[in-house]
Amino acid sequence: MTNSPIKTTLAVAIAALGVSSVAQAQQYGDGNDVIAINEWNYDDLYNQSGFDADWILDRDVSTSDEDDIGSVENVLVNDKNQIEALIVQIGGVWDIGDTHVAVPWNKVDVANGNIQVPLNADNYDDYDLFAGENEYISKSALQQTTQVDDEVDAGSKIWKLTDLIDDYATLSSDAGYGYIENVLFNDNGQIQAVIVSSSEAYGYGTYAYPFYGYNYGWDPAYDAYKLPYTADEVSGMDSFNVDKYINNE
Repeated sequence: MTNSPIKTTLAVAIAALGVSSVAQAQQYGDGNDVIAINEWNYDDLYNQSGFDADWILDRDVSTSDEDDIGSVENVLVNDKNQIEALIVQIGGVWDIGDTHVAVPWNKVDVANGNIQVPLNADNYDDYDLFAGENEYISKSALQQTTQVDDEVDAGSKIWKLTDLIDDYATLSSDAGYGYIENVLFNDNGQIQAVIVSSSEAYGYGTYAYPFYGYNYGWDPAYDAYKLPYTADEVSGMDSFNVDKYINNE
C-alpha cells in the first residue's frame, strides 16, 4: 500500500503519543465481558449489514413527501451505544434561514438509501435544537448555529458521533495503534463496531473492533480510544471490507 503524507504524519504523531497524552484513556475492569479477538468474527458483521458513519454524516435529508430540506450535521448516541437523534441542518426551505433541529431516531425513516424525517413548515419548531422536547443538547459556548458541529455540547451520557471519529486508537499497553476512521451501525442504529486505521508500525491496515463505551470507562472527551488488546492479538487481524458490510455482498 502506498504511504500517503497524511498517514506518514499520523504515524509520527502516534509514535510521539506518550503515556501522558493517553492518561485519560479508559481503564478496563477484569475483562470478563471483553470479546476475545479469536471470538470476534467479521462474518457476523457482514451477514447483519447496516450503515456507517461515512454514509450518514452529511447525508441529504428529505421530508415524508420527499422534499429535500437539508443534511445530517451530526449523530447523537447514548450510553447504550444506540443512536438517540440526528442533528439536521435545514436550509433554503419554509422561508427560514439555516437552522438546526434534533430529530429523535425513532422518528427517522432510513430506507432505500434515503433519510426521511417528519418535518414540515408547521412543525419544525417542535424539533428546535435547544427547546421543546429535546433534552439532548446544552447551549454551552454556542455563538452561532453554524458552529453546531464543534460548539454544541451533548447532555449527560449523550455524545456526538464526531467526538469519536478521528480519535487516536491505542492498545491495552497505551501504545499508539492508529485512529478511529469510521463507526458501523446496524439498521436499528446500534453501534456494531469501530473501524480503526492502523499506523505504519502495524502495516497500514483497516480493521473492525468491538466498541467499548461508557460502561468500560470511555468518555467522548478523551482524545484517545483504548482497545483492550495487545500488539500480538491485533497482529493477526484480517482487513475489514466496509463496502461488503454496507452492501451485504
